[in-house]
Amino acid sequence: MRRQITVIITTLLFSTLVIQSCPPTAGAETVPHDADTRLHLLDGAIVTGRLVERSDDLIIINVNDEIFTFDAAQVDQLVALESLGENAEFVTMREFPYISFLGGTAALGLLAWIQFSNASDDDSEAQSSEELVLAGGAQSGLLAGRAAELRKDADRARLYGWSSALLAVGTLGVALKPHYSQRRIFPQLSFDDQGDATVSLAYHQRFF
Repeated sequence: MRRQITVIITTLLFSTLVIQSCPPTAGAETVPHDADTRLHLLDGAIVTGRLVERSDDLIIINVNDEIFTFDAAQVDQLVALESLGENAEFVTMREFPYISFLGGTAALGLLAWIQFSNASDDDSEAQSSEELVLAGGAQSGLLAGRAAELRKDADRARLYGWSSALLAVGTLGVALKPHYSQRRIFPQLSFDDQGDATVSLAYHQRFF
């Protein structure tokens, strides 16, 4: 039983890592999900992100929580997502809005493991007491009472364990329930033949 609970908890933690890991597609630009602007620079580079500020002299754009500032003279063309119309790419986004419930799943799984472990310990101690009762002795009556109490404690711990395990399964189902939505994004851009991203930057600031 302990081995089974340990496997369940390990599986839950691994599932969390898999869901949160979203590696970019090789050989293509990774377009930020909130991108609303694409800059075509004079040197041929292209930057896609969310427009933060635009003036006659500067254009500031956010790309995956990194702030890039360009001199307006560097920019050949600014394309807004809304201006693409039917040329925009429509994708189905799969999100897990309740993924934080996995924390409760792990906690309840651990609680269930503790309760099953306690039940196993109580059963072992009760069995030892029952064996002493069968062997006879002056304290047989006390040992029999102790064994009966331990059996009750073991049954109670198992009840708590299964209740916690069922709640853990319930929170797991909520955490892994996906939400699908349609979103319009910029078409993907390929890298150049050398595999280098076509991005040229003027000023760069990153938020940690």
